[in-house]
Amino acid sequence: MLQMLHGHRWSTVVEAITTGTLGLLLLTTLPVGARARPVAAPQLELTSPAPQRMEKARVNNQTIAPLDPAVQRIEAPSALPTPAMTAAPVTASPLLPRDSRDKALERELQQLQRAAAPASGYGSTAVAAQAAWQLGLIHLHGAGVRVDQALALQWFERSTSQGREPWAFAGLAWCAIDGCTGPPNPAAATRAIQRLRAAHPGRADFLSWLQAARLNPLQIATPGQAKSTDSASLEMQLLERAAAADDVQANIELGIMAFSNRQLSQAQAYFRRAAPRSAIATHNLQVLQENSRAMSGPVAPASNTSAQFALDMAHMYHRGLGVPANFSEAVRFYRLAEQRGSKEAHKMLELIFSRPMPDGSLNPAWMQQLANADLNSQGLTLGSGVNAAQMQREPSPLFDLLAPSWQKQVLQIAQ
Repeated sequence: MLQMLHGHRWSTVVEAITTGTLGLLLLTTLPVGARARPVAAPQLELTSPAPQRMEKARVNNQTIAPLDPAVQRIEAPSALPTPAMTAAPVTASPLLPRDSRDKALERELQQLQRAAAPASGYGSTAVAAQAAWQLGLIHLHGAGVRVDQALALQWFERSTSQGREPWAFAGLAWCAIDGCTGPPNPAAATRAIQRLRAAHPGRADFLSWLQAARLNPLQIATPGQAKSTDSASLEMQLLERAAAADDVQANIELGIMAFSNRQLSQAQAYFRRAAPRSAIATHNLQVLQENSRAMSGPVAPASNTSAQFALDMAHMYHRGLGVPANFSEAVRFYRLAEQRGSKEAHKMLELIFSRPMPDGSLNPAWMQQLANADLNSQGLTLGSGVNAAQMQREPSPLFDLLAPSWQKQVLQIAQ
């Protein structure tokens, strides 16, 4: 197009632009064959709005209250303090691989479960009944598993379902005495003990003694009231007969009683009899040997007429050391020790009768608080221990019947 316009003057082109005749000029310059029909284009007219004047509104200064000079001015700090963010160090225990011993126990547990549930049914064979009995002991003591007394009772019942494992009746008796799934059931305990007695009379006598000790309530009597010792004598006969039958639990109990009474030679004989089958008896034997020199000095074991012997007997019944706690017997021996010149017994009696019940009888709650009182200190100190507290009992009356590999799991947790 520039070549077409080249022949015209530049002034003519400018004039055509200003007058709107540029299109006519182009048509005149194009060849005849290239001309097109003119098309009338509509003319758009845009109207600009008239500018309006913006006026600033007046402010009524009378509506704004003046500043009160008494009000303290609040000024923002130049820089806000940034609180220090300190996080406590997290000491996460590393994830360690499981011990090979744990895997071995897990495999043994699975083997016991398979053996206890043969196709012929629970307790149908001697192997199945014995496996169910061990599973009951494992769950009763939490050996490598969580403690589950209800599951333990279920395994005991499965083991005794066809009478092929007499020991499992000891499990039923203990669950009835202790109440594995509910309150104690003395009648069920007696029936289970009778079934156990035919095969294991020693443990049956011990469980009978234990049940009698549990059922015998604390006899709270007024001072001077006598108490019949017939029931206590019968209970001791059961315990001594069980120990003579080489029952582990009975020998441990009699050893603790003898140790509390400062009968060291008898205690040593009882613990030695049970030590080959009980780690607890071995521990008690070591404690006895460590304390024998200190205990045998002040009071002779056979000095039954001394004030110290009566005081030791009072402590035994007051604290329940090897025997069921009996507060009336404790008071009786405290009075005997007081008559023999014991100042500690005299002070204890004053404390005991300083807080009687409304009817004048002994206050069992106050007696329990005074059981481990230290009267040799400047003030009254409650909750102190005694030498006999170093002695230990097994976790349950059935613990010695648990397989040794599973006993270690319980003793490791206890330590």
